[in-house]
Amino acid sequence: MRSQVFRTIGAKTVGARALVVRDDQVLFVKHTYQKGWCTIGGMVDKGETTLQAISRELFEEVGLTPLEKPELFGVYHSNREKRDDYVAFYIVKKFDMKEVYSPEIADKQWFSLSHLPEEITPATKRRVEEYLGKRERSDRW
Repeated sequence: MRSQVFRTIGAKTVGARALVVRDDQVLFVKHTYQKGWCTIGGMVDKGETTLQAISRELFEEVGLTPLEKPELFGVYHSNREKRDDYVAFYIVKKFDMKEVYSPEIADKQWFSLSHLPEEITPATKRRVEEYLGKRERSDRW
């Protein structure tokens, strides 16, 4: 019965991501399992809110602890991976950071908002352009 329901309505997932901003720079990561620079984040675990998830992901991936509540920038939808994926996207500007090791993170680096890396993922580039007001906000990831 359960598998029939999933075939009918499809799998649905919820994620949380954050654009970490310091002065005129943003922090991006490269994951070990995908190409390109992207924002920090991941899946929301069962029983978690998106705010709890992004706080957890920030700490696990880059050792960052927000000093203020992350600002919800938007909620996006994606169906690129044959499932409905909803992403809560946050902005983080005030934080503490310490060194941590994450097996998921191949690299992390600060980039100037005016000189983004060539290997940036398309969705990350769109979110930065929306943040800077260079692109109209979308509800599609």
